[in-house]
Amino acid sequence: MKDPVLFDRDRELWVAPIRHHSPACAAHLERLIEEVQPAAILVEGPCDFDPLIDLVCDSRTRAPVAIVSLREAGEGQATRRVASYFPFCAHSPELIALQAARARGIPARFIDLPSTAREMDLEEEAPREGRSLLGSERLFGVGDYVTALARELGARDGNEVWDQLFETRLAEEDWRRYFTDVARYCACIRAATSDEDIAGDGTLAREAQMRAIVDEVRAATDGPIVAVVGGFHAEVLRGKGEAKPLAAKAGAGRSYLIRYGMRQLDALRGYGAGLPLPGFYDRLWQMRSSGGAGLGMELITGFADHLRSGRGEAPSFPVIANAIEQAERLAALRGRPFPMRDDVIDAIRSSFIKEEIPVGQTPLLVELHAWLTGSAIGEVPPSAGSPPLVEAVRGQAKALGFSIADGEWRSRELDIYRKPRHRAASRFCHAMTLIGTSFAQRTGGPDFRNDVSLDRLHEIWAVCWSPLVEARLIELSEAADTLGEAIAFALAHRIAELAEQGKGRSALAAIDLFAAACRAGLGPEAAAILALIEEQVIEDPEAGSVVAALTDLLLLRRGREVLGIIETGPLDHLLGAAWRRLLVLLPELADIGADQTDVAVRTLSSLRGAIELARSAEAPIDLALFDEALDRLSARPLPPTLAGAVMAFSLLDGRIAASDLEARLKGELASAYVDPAERLAFLGGVIAIARELIWAIPAIIDAIDAIVGGVDEEEFIALLPYLRLALMPLDPREVDRLAEEVADRHGIGASALTVTVGISESEMTENLRLDRDLADLLARDCMA
Repeated sequence: MKDPVLFDRDRELWVAPIRHHSPACAAHLERLIEEVQPAAILVEGPCDFDPLIDLVCDSRTRAPVAIVSLREAGEGQATRRVASYFPFCAHSPELIALQAARARGIPARFIDLPSTAREMDLEEEAPREGRSLLGSERLFGVGDYVTALARELGARDGNEVWDQLFETRLAEEDWRRYFTDVARYCACIRAATSDEDIAGDGTLAREAQMRAIVDEVRAATDGPIVAVVGGFHAEVLRGKGEAKPLAAKAGAGRSYLIRYGMRQLDALRGYGAGLPLPGFYDRLWQMRSSGGAGLGMELITGFADHLRSGRGEAPSFPVIANAIEQAERLAALRGRPFPMRDDVIDAIRSSFIKEEIPVGQTPLLVELHAWLTGSAIGEVPPSAGSPPLVEAVRGQAKALGFSIADGEWRSRELDIYRKPRHRAASRFCHAMTLIGTSFAQRTGGPDFRNDVSLDRLHEIWAVCWSPLVEARLIELSEAADTLGEAIAFALAHRIAELAEQGKGRSALAAIDLFAAACRAGLGPEAAAILALIEEQVIEDPEAGSVVAALTDLLLLRRGREVLGIIETGPLDHLLGAAWRRLLVLLPELADIGADQTDVAVRTLSSLRGAIELARSAEAPIDLALFDEALDRLSARPLPPTLAGAVMAFSLLDGRIAASDLEARLKGELASAYVDPAERLAFLGGVIAIARELIWAIPAIIDAIDAIVGGVDEEEFIALLPYLRLALMPLDPREVDRLAEEVADRHGIGASALTVTVGISESEMTENLRLDRDLADLLARDCMA
């Protein structure tokens, strides 16, 4: 293959082929610009970002930063807007080029398609988190050419190939030779790529746009021009433009300069245009003046200090020295002037870990990868003009003691019972979760929604202020200026989605959202979505769903003080709507199909719990109206299980006497049902609603004893599964109590019910061994 031609003499055009975020490419680009002294610099990037170049180059801007582009989503997509990112780190060649233009006072322009017109983005059915506008560099790691080259060089993957061939040449002076080699390498990758793949991802349209803008700038500029583009496009950029460049449509989208993070630049986390473990390359860039000398020592001692600060067991000085020596020797063995990423990792694995390294990652290597990734977040100047919502939420986070200075995950314990500021922090975390940011993950604490762990004093959250948090806030900024408004907007949007998800007219789904909003501290904005939620409640045709929604509302009301719900008006309004809907649906349980009888009984059982909760929460609902609805239900013909449940409810409510239940129970058990299940169905319904009646009404145990004692062995075996099903609501202690009472009736002591089986020590040892073997087998098959 001929050497690529990087200089077009006829047009005085220098093409600098680069790999995005490459320190070596950035260093050689500095040398190129210094020698060529261009009159203009062009950079691969969306042309509608030109107005933001001054902000990118502002002295107060500190990388990593990104330009985020928001465009309206197409039909059928999950969100209203799609966010795409154009990131810069300190050693991004694009940033070096723009800063050089600014320092020299020469024009700089982006030359790619507008951010709102990228074909591969428009064709996507659903947006993905962290979409990059730089274009994927996937081909640097896959394909026959890169695979064969990796095998030839003894490298593990395409990224190590790149490091071996190019990042090691950071200190070379011959930028012409360097960029020629980069262009040749990228041309080989392109030659091994099918025409269908090249055409399918929008590459050809983008390259046509780049050529058109180069021609436009050439016609308006005297002197050399430098064009900085991905190496994949270098050869075709020297051609003439075929048409006028495509301009961004007015109002098609908006763009902002935002803070970005090292973790979002990591190729190992799915970033398609990045290098793995970007913190390593950031340190390489910082040491470019020394040509990489001392990099291994800097990294290994730095990681040891990191461990010493509490992130792990710190190694001794001899171990550190051994790791540094190994890194240097590995680099020399592999023909590298200084240790690269893989040399450092291999040396630390060999020196810091003494025991056998398992197939999975060890904690130390996980920590090493996190440290080599970095957690820094950049800064943008105040003139970047963050929307009011972003500024409001930032200020709120700072006031509540959350760190927004970096992208580290931190654990935060909140004493939500005793400290008002902690309750406010809890509501903030719930709010950020509700509106779809990745800021907080709840890992422990009292659960008011499910009425569990209420004795736990602390709520525990894992929190991280990543750049994607701010990007999500920017997406919401056109609909909201405050966090409360953002909650209301997100809630209304999610309610509208319920029908699309097959959950339309579901009280439970709607109240689930309202409960989340209450935990998030939704205040005056609640009125904006109250009617939408009430509509879902009063149209729900399922009694079970309404009972579950009612229970959620009652739990919220009972925990209102801790949750910070000051104004209970919206909550009580929805309670009334759910209660009235339930009273309408209750008599309709009689019409439920035979195969749904168990569902109806579970609904009544849940309703009993809800009524008891309503009394404890002092909920403003008229419980007397329930008696009328229960009467209408009991007047209908009911299957035995449901009839038992309704009679138990009526007895608890004082509407019938215990003798009425006893008579009906004896009649059901004595009936000549062919199916044993039907014979015990009424009893099962009674126990499902009020198992305490077993002890309050002796006739129940009498009836159970009579039916069991009055059948032969064959009938008993047929009856046993249904008897167990009827008694299933009893807990183990109640089962023991029932057994003891039946035993007493027959003159059998309770001690006779317990049989102790002795085993030898050897048998116990063997059982323990089998237990361990089974556990190992389950773990190996990923079933533990």
